[in-house]
Amino acid sequence: MSVKRLHGCAALLLALGMACAPARAALVADTGTPANAVGAGWAFNSEHSYAGRFSVLSDLAIKRIEGYFSTDAGEVKVSLFGSSADGEGGFVPGSMLQSASFATGAGDLAWRGVAGLNWAVSKGSYWIVFNASYGNASQASMPGGFASPLDGYALMQAGQWYDAAGLGLDQGLRVDATAAAVPEPGSMALFGLGLGLIGIWTRRRA
Repeated sequence: MSVKRLHGCAALLLALGMACAPARAALVADTGTPANAVGAGWAFNSEHSYAGRFSVLSDLAIKRIEGYFSTDAGEVKVSLFGSSADGEGGFVPGSMLQSASFATGAGDLAWRGVAGLNWAVSKGSYWIVFNASYGNASQASMPGGFASPLDGYALMQAGQWYDAAGLGLDQGLRVDATAAAVPEPGSMALFGLGLGLIGIWTRRRA
């Protein structure tokens, strides 16, 4: 094999070796779907803010967030907050990091939320906060009783946060995220082979 061709093969192997596996989506928070009927659980209107805490174990990009609620809640704001402002294990969400909104309409209990996000988070604890724009006339609700409750819950009324862990709030939450792409084992082998060929090419030119 000529030196020129060897160099070309090495460059190709390096490119293939550095190719990363496609990122795979996974639910990093999933409470499951409860059997509660419409009207059960907590009223979901503009007088309340509901928050649920979850943890991530590595760097991720949040792609989709959904809550489980019913009926017309108007424009719903979904926000990502940092770890507890009142210390580890506290119930007061930290500072707001990201937010997005989506419109709702009348309907049965269902998962509703926002997709197409790209919210980068690192290892740690976070809060998802739901706010509705309609007043109490909307009769929207977020039922509790989920099979896999979150790490913590909080409720805001009249501008003050309350610990809702023992109140049976347990609102539904799904957080879908993708991990940072990592090289696959086969790609790493190609990467090593490419480096070896470049080493041979370099020695022959010396």
